[in-house]
Amino acid sequence: MFRYAFILTLLASIVSTQSWANIVMVGTRVIFPAESNEKTLQFSNNGDIPYIVQIWLDRGNDASTPENADAPFVVNPPLFRINPHKGQMARLIYVPQTALLQDRESIFYLNFKQIPALQESSADQNKLIFLVKNRLKVFYRPKTIVGNVEAMPQKWTFNLQQNAKGSTVTVHNPTGYYANLTTATLKVKQQSYSIDPKSVAMIAPYSSATWPLPKKVTVDQDSVLSVTYVNDYGAIARQDIPVQQP
Repeated sequence: MFRYAFILTLLASIVSTQSWANIVMVGTRVIFPAESNEKTLQFSNNGDIPYIVQIWLDRGNDASTPENADAPFVVNPPLFRINPHKGQMARLIYVPQTALLQDRESIFYLNFKQIPALQESSADQNKLIFLVKNRLKVFYRPKTIVGNVEAMPQKWTFNLQQNAKGSTVTVHNPTGYYANLTTATLKVKQQSYSIDPKSVAMIAPYSSATWPLPKKVTVDQDSVLSVTYVNDYGAIARQDIPVQQP
């Protein structure tokens, strides 16, 4: 028999890495159409022991717990067991609280924690147990957003600003969708200037983000900002963004 490791005999470590994960969820993000009542989540256990999986959602608090989860969603079931090399489905259900904007996406975060089982014969022994917590983006997507998500990258533009410390690039996202950018490189004539990946981040709908360049540069009308981004399928795609002249 197995005893689930809710109470750990020596040490419980919660980590956010995939390296110890045996429970996986299909997809790297969740797109929740506003006209849908629910979305099915599919989990599988690739390990050799049973796991308990616990799921909750939040509005952006990395330290959220099932007790203070504040997103307008419930998961059924929120806690379940998956046997080795088996699967389990859960239903993600939207529960309206306050009205969400209908001209743009809203973002929430889905957390799922996997809790390994201990054999009864070893339950009294000192053990180091890793409780792995995974965190994925959930995009609530109204059907009233102007334009389609596939055309979003062609709408992005950028411009360059100069300041006492050097140059910065400002990327504009004039769409109702989140722009999940991952890398950016400015190309001016024969030169390329890579922006620190730690600076590159997701840009909210109808918003802009400003990132520093490694040195002071000047752009011309043929300059482009080559970016990579994560699309709806979790794949990395590339887009060349034209410069927006002042």
